[in-house]
Amino acid sequence: MRWQRPIGAIAFLLLAWAGWAAWQHHEYGHQRDLARQTLAREAESVMKTLVGGLRSHRRLGFFQCDRLEESLHELADSQDILAAAIVAENGRVVMTAGRADLLDLSPPVETGEFWDDAGFRCAVDFRVEQPSDGPSPGPGRGRGGGRGWGRGAKLAAEAGDFGPWESGGRFIAVLLLDRTQADEAIRRAVGVRTALVLAGGVVLACVAVAWWTTVRLAGARGRARVLEAEARHLRDLGQAAAGLAHETRNPLGLIRGWTQRLATGELPSAEQRRQARAVVEECDRLTARINQFLAFARPCEPKPSRVDLALLIGELGVLLAPDLAAKELRLEAAGGLPGWQVWADRELLRQALFNLISNAVHFAPPRGSVEIVGAPGENGTCRIEVADRGPGVPPEKVALLFTPYFTTRSDGTGLGLAIVRRIAAGHDWQAGYHPRPGGGSVFWLDGIHGG
Repeated sequence: MRWQRPIGAIAFLLLAWAGWAAWQHHEYGHQRDLARQTLAREAESVMKTLVGGLRSHRRLGFFQCDRLEESLHELADSQDILAAAIVAENGRVVMTAGRADLLDLSPPVETGEFWDDAGFRCAVDFRVEQPSDGPSPGPGRGRGGGRGWGRGAKLAAEAGDFGPWESGGRFIAVLLLDRTQADEAIRRAVGVRTALVLAGGVVLACVAVAWWTTVRLAGARGRARVLEAEARHLRDLGQAAAGLAHETRNPLGLIRGWTQRLATGELPSAEQRRQARAVVEECDRLTARINQFLAFARPCEPKPSRVDLALLIGELGVLLAPDLAAKELRLEAAGGLPGWQVWADRELLRQALFNLISNAVHFAPPRGSVEIVGAPGENGTCRIEVADRGPGVPPEKVALLFTPYFTTRSDGTGLGLAIVRRIAAGHDWQAGYHPRPGGGSVFWLDGIHGG
């Protein structure tokens, strides 16, 4: 169906956007892991340096223990390390540096890598061998050049104090690294990927709008071509019908002429002459309908000029005087009509008003009046109303007014109001109807430009 195509396209675009969002989420996860791995590798490098330094200071003897603590403080003073600590196997805290309050050193201290609110925590255990009293095969560090422990080692051995490392054993080195930069990188990744997802949605929305516009435009062009073909066909059909009506009117006039001659005395009996007069009347009625059809089919190409509306209505009053006198009606002009100048094709406006006034005269009750009211409109335009006190138009038939071949008159052709609407459309006016308060009808022309 026609509605299935756009729904399928929308589903495809939503699926494409979901795939794009999933890919961006995957890339965000990769960047997040990369930021964390970078900090973990930094922690691993620092930890190797720290443990190696501890073991090196342990071999140098007791008088280097204070240097060890000083080195630990220098390490904690670096930009990315918040705190450092050495914890013995029994849970005793050997050394701390930096913001030790951020470290949870309550036993048992777990080893491994942890992400918490304080930062990235790395804990590694290492062993320190118990010192021996025998000479070391390594190079001496005393004042002589021989081999042995050297002066520092001898002093340590004599004092029997190697500080916290005297008994050796298992220790845990704990580092707390600042995770601010890693978190900032992750936040940037979130912002970038979110922006890319939104941008992808906007792009797909633009594609959807462009596609929808293209489809609508193609459909409109197709409908325009169909309507153009139909209009061309109707125009050709109208021209053919007008030609047929024109060709019919000529022999019809000839038939009327000969029949009228017969009706005036050439027929032998009165009955035959009466029938001949009936033929003449039908010829006249058919000719009138053909003339109205030709007026309706003729292209409406207004040639506007300044028209004195009051003078035009006076002419129509003279033309319709026999019909008005037959029902003892008055044609009254009201409102701002005297002296009004309007911009219109005089003959077309005359024909439109003639049709409206003729209808009003037909439906108005005897010894009444037909009123023509003029009133100013918007933007310098005016409105002309033709009102009567007839029966009005039934509500269910109002929608059919101004359509060809619809009439409520027994002798009507159904083209009078259709011609009025065509003339109004040719001038960019509006033609319409509304019931008259108190009974009757009001037909109007609106949007007429003043002259």
